[in-house]
Amino acid sequence: MNVFREIRLADVFSLLNGLSGFCAILAAFNGNLELSVLFVMISVVADGLDGFLARRTKAGQLGAGLDSLSDLISFGVAPAVLVINAAEMSPMVLAASMIYLTCGILRLARFNVTAENNKSFEGIPITASGLIVACGILFQNPHLSLFLLLVLAALMVSSIPYPKVRDVRVIAAFFLMLLASAYLMLFGEDNALSAILILTAMSAYVASPVMFYVHR
Repeated sequence: MNVFREIRLADVFSLLNGLSGFCAILAAFNGNLELSVLFVMISVVADGLDGFLARRTKAGQLGAGLDSLSDLISFGVAPAVLVINAAEMSPMVLAASMIYLTCGILRLARFNVTAENNKSFEGIPITASGLIVACGILFQNPHLSLFLLLVLAALMVSSIPYPKVRDVRVIAAFFLMLLASAYLMLFGEDNALSAILILTAMSAYVASPVMFYVHR
C-alpha cells in the first residue's frame, strides 16, 4: 500500500491534530503552559473538521487509525504531560496522569472495536476529556487538575452514553467560543476567564446524560 495515495482531506486534519498535540507536549516541557493549551485547542478544531469531512467525503483506509492515533497524542498524552509540568511532581500527580492516559487508551481501543452508534458515544470522548484537563491547568490549581484527571478517566471507560453533537449551529458556536478563549489568552491576558468560558460549555456536555435521563 502506498500510504500517501491513501491520504484523504479528512486525514490531513487528523495529521494536523496529532502534530498540534505534539507541539502542545513540547510547549509544556518548555514551561509555556498557555501555548500548550492553545495547541490542544487547535487539535480540537482539527479533530472536529476531520470528523465533519469524513462524514461528507469518501473515507480512506487510513481514516479510523489516523484519527485514534492523533487523538491519543493530543487528548491523552498532551494533557497528562501538561498536568505533570504544571503541578509539582509527586507520586500522586504521576499516578493520576498514568491512570488518565491508561483510560484514554482503553477508551480509544473500545471505540475502534465496537459497532458505530450514530447517536451516542460509550463513555465521554477523549477529545472532550483532553480539552477539559488542558483548560483546567489555566486555574493553576494542582488539586483541581488531579480531580479532573481522575473523574474524566473514570468517565472515559464508563458505559455512560454521551450524545454525538451534529448540529452545525452548536458546533459553530463552540468553535467561536474556542476562538474567543484563545483571544483572551493571547491578548486579554485573562487565563481564568478563558478557562471559565470553555469549562462552562464542557460542564454542560459532561452533565448531558443526566439531563437527557431526567427529561425522559
